[in-house]
Order: sequence, then C-alpha cells, then structure tokens
Amino acid sequence: MTFSHTDIRFPLRLKVLLALAGAGVCLMVTLGALLPTLVVTRFDRQEEQRMHADTLRVRGALQTELSTLSTYVLNWSVWDDTYNYVQRLNRDYEASNLISGSFEAGHLNLIIFLNRRGEAVTGRAYDLARQRQVPAAGLTREVLRRAGTFLIPRGENDTRQGAVTLSSGPWLLAARPILTSAGRGPPAGSLIMGRQLTPALLSELKRDAGLTLRVGPAPGALAAQVARAPSGVLVRPRDDSRVEGFIVIPDLTGRPALALVVGAARRDHANGLLTARTILLAVLAAVLLFTMLTMTLVEWLVLNRLAHYRRQVRVIINKEQLTTRFPVIGRDELSDLGHALNALLDQTELSQRRLGHQVTHDELTGLPNRLAFKRALAALVTQGFPFAVVLIDLDNFKAINDTLGHEVGDEVLRAAGVRLADALPAGSLLARLGGDEFAVLLPEVGDSAQVSAQTRALLHTFVAPLPTSAADLRIQASAGISCWPSDDADESALLKYADLAMYRAKAAGGGVQRYHAALSEEAQRRSELERSLSDVLERGELWLAYQPVVELASGQAVGCEALLRWQSPVHGAVSPAQFIPIAEERGFIREIGAWVLREACGRAAQWQREGLELRVAVNVSAVQLRDPHFARDVAATLRAAGLPPASLELEVTETAVMADLPGAIAQLSQVRALGVSVALDDFGTGYASLELVRELPLDKLKLDRSFVTGAERDRRRQVIVASTIRMAGDLGLQVVAEGVETTQQQDMLLALGCPLAQGYLYARPLCPEDLLNLLARTLRRGA
Repeated sequence: MTFSHTDIRFPLRLKVLLALAGAGVCLMVTLGALLPTLVVTRFDRQEEQRMHADTLRVRGALQTELSTLSTYVLNWSVWDDTYNYVQRLNRDYEASNLISGSFEAGHLNLIIFLNRRGEAVTGRAYDLARQRQVPAAGLTREVLRRAGTFLIPRGENDTRQGAVTLSSGPWLLAARPILTSAGRGPPAGSLIMGRQLTPALLSELKRDAGLTLRVGPAPGALAAQVARAPSGVLVRPRDDSRVEGFIVIPDLTGRPALALVVGAARRDHANGLLTARTILLAVLAAVLLFTMLTMTLVEWLVLNRLAHYRRQVRVIINKEQLTTRFPVIGRDELSDLGHALNALLDQTELSQRRLGHQVTHDELTGLPNRLAFKRALAALVTQGFPFAVVLIDLDNFKAINDTLGHEVGDEVLRAAGVRLADALPAGSLLARLGGDEFAVLLPEVGDSAQVSAQTRALLHTFVAPLPTSAADLRIQASAGISCWPSDDADESALLKYADLAMYRAKAAGGGVQRYHAALSEEAQRRSELERSLSDVLERGELWLAYQPVVELASGQAVGCEALLRWQSPVHGAVSPAQFIPIAEERGFIREIGAWVLREACGRAAQWQREGLELRVAVNVSAVQLRDPHFARDVAATLRAAGLPPASLELEVTETAVMADLPGAIAQLSQVRALGVSVALDDFGTGYASLELVRELPLDKLKLDRSFVTGAERDRRRQVIVASTIRMAGDLGLQVVAEGVETTQQQDMLLALGCPLAQGYLYARPLCPEDLLNLLARTLRRGA
C-alpha cells in the first residue's frame, strides 16, 4: 500500500485563519445587531423618561392654568353685584369691574355674561399683548354657537372648564352659574371666562427653552393611544432628530378636544449612537489583536505537531509498517491523539480478523451465514464433485416467538444449531441463512436414498426437547433437498429448488422432501395464478355454481349453496382449493368475497321476483370476518339487492372463526341480528367444534362429508351422526348432512332424523339456469 499524496487546496493554517476571521465577522455582526438594543435602547429609554416627565410637567401647568381660570370665575360668579347685574344692567358695575385691570389681573382674554335663557347679556374681549379691549360681539356669538348648550347652568354647582377651538385658535374656557354672595340661587345666568392659548401662554407653560409646544386637533386614534399610555402621556420619536410627547386637553364635556404636543431634540439618542460606534471600533481592534495572537499560538502548539503526525502517517502507509508507532510528547490533547492513534494501530489487525469473521458468520448462532454458504456452494460446483443442498426450517417457530418471546426464540435457534452441528456428517457444512432456516452442504453423497437418510438423521436430533429458560420445548422441522449435478442448476437455483422442496414438506405436515421438476411447475403455476387473480373480477372470469339443499322428508329443495368457480381462458377451470388460499394470502379475498355476496343475493332476489322462494348460502372467509364493517356491508348488500335477510345464510368454518374468535362472535351476532342465519360448515373436522357450538351464534350445523361417507355400513359412525343430530335438535339447531351420494345414505339419515341433506345424489353444483331446470323437474315429479 502506498500513500497517495494529493495537493492541499486549503491548508489548515488558511482554514484556521478564515475560521478566526469568520468568528470575528460574526462577532461584529452580532454586536452590530445587539448594540442598538444594549446601548442605544438604554439611551432612548432615558430620553423617553425625560420627555414623559417634561410632558407631565406641561400638563400640570396647563391644569393649573385651568384651575386658576375656574377659581377666578368662582370669585366673580358668587357675588351679589354680579347676580344683580345680570338681571338688570347698570353702568356702575361695568365701570368698576369690566376694566383693563380686571383682565390683566386674571390674565383673561374674554368675559361673557349669560342670562337664565342662555342669551348673552354682556361680552368683553381683551388683548393682553396690546393691553386694550377689543370688540367682543363676534367672539361672543362664536363661543355661544360652538359651546352654548354646555354653558347654560344645570344647577347651582354646575361648573364647566375645558378647551374649545374657535376661528382665532384654541381657547381655555371656564363657566359657572351666577349666584348670590351666600351661594344661593336660583342662578341668574352663567359667567364665562376664557383665555386664548397663544404662543406667549404656551411659552409660559413649557418653562424650558429646549422644549417646543404646539396645539392641534385630537383625532380618535391619537386620543385612544394617549388614553392607553402610562399616566395619559404618549411619547414617541418623530424622526431621528426629534422626540414628542402627547397629552389630550378635554372640552367642556370632558371629551378629547385638543392635543398638546411637547417636542425636544433627541440628544440622548445621538449620544447612544456615538457610544455604540465607539464600542464597535474598540471591539474591532480587539478582534484583530486576538486573531493575530491566536494564529501565533495555533501555529506553535497545534499545526507544527499535526504536520509531524502527518509525515509519520505517510511513512506508515507507504512502507506498510503497521508496527510503527507515533512518538508522543507532552500531556495535552495532541498527546492524547498520539496515544489514540497508537491504540488504533494496535486494534487494526484484531478488528480485521473479527470483521472477516462477522462477514461470513451468523452473529446469533456463530454458524456460517448465507454469504459463506453460497461461497462454499459455488466452490463445490466449480470442483465438479456431486453434493446435496438441504434446507431445514423449524415448524411453528413463529408461535414460539409470539408466545414465549424473541429471547426464548433466540435460545431455540442457538440450541437447534448446536444439535444440527453435533449430528452433521464429516466434511459437511452447516449454515444459518436467516430466521429459523438452516442449510446443510452434504459433499460426495451417493444416491438420493443416502441423502434422504442423512437428512432424516439430522431431523431426528429434534426428537429430544430443546432446553430453554422458559421450558424444555419439543420442536419439529421440515427439510427440502436438491442435488447436484442431477438437478442441473447453479448455486442460486439449487437453493431455490431446496426451498421449494422444503415448503412442500411443510405443507405435507413435516418430514423430508426431495426436489423434482413438478415443484417448479407448481410454483410457476401458483405465481401465474397470483398475477391472474389480481384483476380476475375486472375480466369477469368468476361465476357462481349452486348446489341445492334438500329437505329429506319431502325431497324438495329448500335452499342452495353458492359455490365460487373460476373459468380462466389461460388456466382453464381452476379448482377453488387452488385459488382461494392464494386469494386469502394475497388479500384478494375481500373484494372477491364481496362480489360473491352481491352476486348470490342478486340471484336469490331475482328468483324471488320470479316466484321461487329459495334460501341461498354463502361461504365467508376469515379475512372477511376480521373486517369491522362486515355486518354493515352485509346489510347494505341485502338492501341493494332487495333480498329479505331471512333468505340469506352465511357459512363459516372452524378455521375462519378461530383466527379471531371474539371478533367473529361479534360480527356474526350483528349479522344474525339482521335476520340472516348462520351455519357452521364442515362440523366435526376440528378439535374445538363442540366449544364453538356453545359460543357461536348459530342456526345450523353442516355435518362434514367424512361422517356420511361409509356411515351406512359403519355402526359407530351412525351413533356419532345420531348423537350430533339429537344434540343440535336440543340446542335448537338444524342439521345439514353434506356429501350424500347414495340412496342408502339418504335412508340412513332419514332414519336418524336428519332434516336436510346436500350432495351429488341430488345434484352437482349447477349454473343458475340448470338449477332452475332441475327444480322445475323436481316440482313436476312432486306434483
């Protein structure tokens, strides 16, 4: 082995430098994203708090202004002179009170007297800047037009204050009822005083040269935001240079009238930006310095030593000196790397040996695996000596896994491997191919009898129980044999042939089976049948034959059994014994069974419409019984066909119901509740039939043909049949004897009290037209 030197496009030094630079860039980007939050946001928060405080202070000054105005109104409105003046004007009151000094003392721009009807008695306006009275008639009318209804007193303590927008701008108004000096009424009218929100007044309110104040309308959205803001003050930046605080000034009714906006320059925000930039520059300088220092340390502590290790690895690989070890200096991570590399070299040889063993051996049993077996098989084919391939499969191994657990199953496989290995002929090879399947190579064998004898000897090793942690288990096995060169096949085909023979042996109940060509033909035919069954309904190749069920006492047909038939243009007439197991295994039986039920019900309904009352029996598979909607589907089929439920009978076998007995009982109970009768077919052939009779919801027992055949000459069989008939009668069940072929059998059944019979004596399974012709002839003979 030689070391292949490749050009290094990106040296480690460059990668480290790029990594450090990337880390620095990431740090800068992160800081650039976070600094506004960490630094500028704190300055912005401080700025917001300051503006909030300034806005609160301005609002307090405005409220003080309104309170002062309201107090001034109170002093004038609760006064006998004012009370009398409103009711009867006199010039003395005006000359002594409605003068410039009064306006300037109260910082007033407007005084209006209203009578009880809300009509203006007197109005005076004053220009505080020019210190002179100005015409007030237009201003008075505008005030009354805008807020007149809110200025009429509603009681002696009715006081109003707030803001209103006039053509001349925003105003602060206060109004009170005019009472006597003792505060008694009834009110003679109302006194209104106002002050215009001029720039001079706004300047007085802000009390800070750095602030700006402006008054504008208060739209509903802004008023709602201010109402939700802390302390009723909304603060937000207008742009990067200005921040503003908003408060709402209510009108005379307390509803938002004006928005007072307090503005200031964003000095804190500018300071925050400057601080953030300063920090970023400082971090950049630190990152550059850190990168240079780190590169120097990495070069000295890591890169130089790694280069030494690389040169050493090149020497080890090029010269294949696996015994060479890395020199280790120091006690740091790279020293640990050197020790680890040396330990890796120590384990390489051992790992290679173990890996070679794992590739060719089964982990569970330690036996050679499929790969090793196929290699040995190919080698024997190349050598040209005769040999045999034996595949051994443990019977019912799945039941052990399902009932005792996979751990016990593994124990069985290990014990089975040991038994087979101990009984193996000299020079043979035993392997585990997977699952519960073992394979044996028997080299230099003679004839097939010798191979069969050796295989039976291997199976005989399972006569004694296998010890496991759960119990000593008795198991059986099936074996299939293929031979070379007599079977004239390559190694893959020999395994396939032995597998076919093994499955034939399992189907026969165990033992040994030698491969022959017919097995391949059967497998090929089965495969072709599977493919044809996938769309047999679409091609319309299935049909139903009907065999009558006869009442023995009258000889008349009272029902019939629908029997599925397949007439294939490719395969000819295919026996149900061949294609129904395939359909059940491949999952086609669900659709086929539904078709049979629809076809039989439709045919029976047609017969009834033609005047022929005949109950039809349909066989049901285990797959159909496992369908939770089976009873619902039966009901739907009966409705679609228009067939009364009493005209349908469903036949089930012990095998079908035992697959899921609780589920079968539930489904059949629902079917029986519809009015459909249920029959147990092939009664007497299974070990649990009597138990099923007790548990299943049944109407009828169909006595298997094995009890009828030869019973007329066998007294013991007659006793069994008679007992079954009596038992069924006591349980309220009818009995149908199947397989009746002779008149002697019919006479025997009549003598034993059997009510119904079915068999070739009466008719073979017939197409619907032939069945109708047969029934017509029977009726004519009866007549």
